[in-house]
Amino acid sequence: MIRRSTRHHISPEAKEPGINSRKDDTPDRGLIGSKQLFEALTERSLIGIYVVQDGTFKSINSVGAAYAGYAAEEVIGMKADSVLHPADMKTVKKNALEMLRERRIAPQEFRIVTKTGDVRWIRETVTSILYDGRIAVLGNSVDITENKLAEEALQESRRRFGDLIEFLPDATFAIDLEGKLIAWNRAAEELTGEKATKMLGKRNHEYALPFWTIRRPMSINLVLKSSKRFEKSYTVFNRERNLVIVEVYVPGIRIGGKNAYLWGKASPLYDSKGNIAGSIEVIRDITQRKIAEESIVQRERELEAKSREMVELNTALKVLLHQRERDKAELEERLMSTVKELVLPYVNELRQKRKDANDVACVNILEANLRNILSPFAHKLASRYLSLTNREVRIADLIKEGRSSKEIADLLNVTDSSINIYRYRIRKKLGLKKENNLRTYLSSLT
Repeated sequence: MIRRSTRHHISPEAKEPGINSRKDDTPDRGLIGSKQLFEALTERSLIGIYVVQDGTFKSINSVGAAYAGYAAEEVIGMKADSVLHPADMKTVKKNALEMLRERRIAPQEFRIVTKTGDVRWIRETVTSILYDGRIAVLGNSVDITENKLAEEALQESRRRFGDLIEFLPDATFAIDLEGKLIAWNRAAEELTGEKATKMLGKRNHEYALPFWTIRRPMSINLVLKSSKRFEKSYTVFNRERNLVIVEVYVPGIRIGGKNAYLWGKASPLYDSKGNIAGSIEVIRDITQRKIAEESIVQRERELEAKSREMVELNTALKVLLHQRERDKAELEERLMSTVKELVLPYVNELRQKRKDANDVACVNILEANLRNILSPFAHKLASRYLSLTNREVRIADLIKEGRSSKEIADLLNVTDSSINIYRYRIRKKLGLKKENNLRTYLSSLT
């Protein structure tokens, strides 16, 4: 902080005809008839006021002198350009001359060098007056150093901010409180095709055109000022504290022949004092991810439909299988009934009429096989113990019925010793120990 204000006495050494020459004509601008009155009034002023004549300070108030770190009496007699910054001297004289010729109305801003070598910024206007009966230059000035420093700091802050977001991978842009675009990074250029040189400084929602093809508030605006109308235009709109997170299809950008689907996050920008100074938005193209998600959703819908079809088909199959089992049971029952009532009686009659041993054996085999067909035991045993042969299954069924080895041998027309060998093999394949009764075990399987 510089407590002393810089002085801005900068008035050109008036080379314009009539400014340094002696005249008796009264100028068109304000006349000061009393030197004492002039000095009394200027001393009470809050701005720097001074008179330059023949390129030299003739009068200056204490405020104006303090700008340059001098007392008023030190300045009297000094050259007016002696306090100018060398780099600004030419421009200051040119602008002052334009004011004196009434070709410039706006104040000029320039630098001065103080008594201690510091640089201060001054805003000045000048006009011509009569002073001690001669043409002179009246200047009034204000020290704007602090404003300039703040402005420079703001510009530097914006430059650093711009540098910071420039190389972010996502499209990023920012606006100030007036809605003016102050940042537009390289990723935003690549996403929209609009260069920063064209976009920076745009107002009135013009930065929305590359996205929406119309001027309208975006999330960068909605984070500062809510609008239900425009919030509803987003596919996803979430407000989380001071953040706005959105997802939406935009018509201004095409990806793969479709409107781009963008994800965005917006938040306020704050100055060094914590006050909101604008807002910033980061945008990411998630079109491909959205396409993939939609594809997955579509696939899930198709799978769900197919799953429903499978459930319906399974239900139908269960009904058919249940019907098949009932038909099978009914068929088996009819078959058993037919064999028992219409076949076995004739087999018994045939056995009684045949006296030859071979004929009787054949009849016995025929009866045994018919009974195997009728008995579900054989099927259960064969399905549970796959290593059993058909002959072993038949013999096991006859053992279960209580037939002796000799009876079984006679029925199958084999020797008793062969039946004993079959019994041994059956026990082994069933995993029975010596203490286990074969007939009892087989009966437990029914």
